[in-house]
Amino acid sequence: MVQKTSTKQLILDAAFSFYKQPCFKDFSMSQLAAKVGISKTAIYRHFKNKDAVVENMKKQFFDIFYAQLSTIQNKNLDSKTFNEKIIKIISFFAENSQYINYFIILHAQIKDFEKKVCDELRSKGLEDGIEKFYQKNKLARYSRIYFCAVTILYFIKLRENQLSAICGKKTDSIGDFSRKMVNFIQKGIVGTIGESSQTSKISKERFAQLDEICKINEEDLPEEDKIFTAFSTVITKYGINNVTVEHIADELNMAKSSLYFYFENKNKMLLHLVAKEFSLLGTICEENCAEAKTYTEFIYINMKTEISYFSARPSILALCSWLLQNGAEHTVDDEKEFLGPNNVWEKRMSEIAKKIDLGFSIRPEHITVWSGLLPVSLTILKIKHKFSDEETNQALNYMFDFLMYGAKF
Repeated sequence: MVQKTSTKQLILDAAFSFYKQPCFKDFSMSQLAAKVGISKTAIYRHFKNKDAVVENMKKQFFDIFYAQLSTIQNKNLDSKTFNEKIIKIISFFAENSQYINYFIILHAQIKDFEKKVCDELRSKGLEDGIEKFYQKNKLARYSRIYFCAVTILYFIKLRENQLSAICGKKTDSIGDFSRKMVNFIQKGIVGTIGESSQTSKISKERFAQLDEICKINEEDLPEEDKIFTAFSTVITKYGINNVTVEHIADELNMAKSSLYFYFENKNKMLLHLVAKEFSLLGTICEENCAEAKTYTEFIYINMKTEISYFSARPSILALCSWLLQNGAEHTVDDEKEFLGPNNVWEKRMSEIAKKIDLGFSIRPEHITVWSGLLPVSLTILKIKHKFSDEETNQALNYMFDFLMYGAKF
């Protein structure tokens, strides 16, 4: 006999359904009631108010997160069994993208998010592995965890976008995708496509030369747009969900109507500003990548230039969070527009990209966007955990190695 889902659970499921696509547009109780197919009054029989709904959503999310991670809790799992469980975890989140988008929102909204996650999981009994965050060599663990998380989230979202574009065509199952994803993460680009002169390792001396090429001094950059700076400040003050044009205008000490004179709405204004910043970053990356001798060097220069740029322009990170959450209106391919002109290396590597099999088409620019997301997460780590420049560079080297040569879970 199939157990009937309670009305309370139906309400929570409907609330999560608003996050099927990433966005910061908060839902109302009226919209929630319409989703469930009941009156707004009926919702209040189960939840005191909207805050109670939100708190129960957090609780359910952490319950789900714990249920997934607890499957790999056993220390005695052999590598094959462990990988099979990782495949099931990836499959779950690939099938339930609302939890991925909700995770990103919590990460953007909650201060000391990693600590909150650890505390929640520990309270549920997930001790093994959590304490590793506080042991020695945590930098390598942080780097690996963030690399794997960013990689899995990116390719799940990319797969969604690709599937919507080829609607009706036969594609791999979620299980097959997840299995290929684990294999790709563990082998890296080189292990997947094979070694060649274009994927050869970089010597210590050459790394030092590339680091010099990628240095960016803040004083060498053009002055940051005042509206851009104001928006970043407003996010810090009020949080992404609560940003309004009024807040931005107040920060600039100008009338709201003045902003609307130039831009139709807040999203159009922010996209324009973000495009300008990423265009500048793309131009700098393009110039630096002209020094690359191999595809391996191209990837490293891109990553190193980005981390240098974000360090010189920390305001851009707030805009990156906004972009991630407004992805419903802008696909992964659309966001490629912000990365500047097509790089000559991307054009050369089209055949290599075809060798990466995740069950859908992978293009060179997808690899560029993926490698570009890693310095974003690394800069967030640097700010949150007060990493020194030396630690940040070491973490970047870890992530670069994982991307090119693979990361074990």
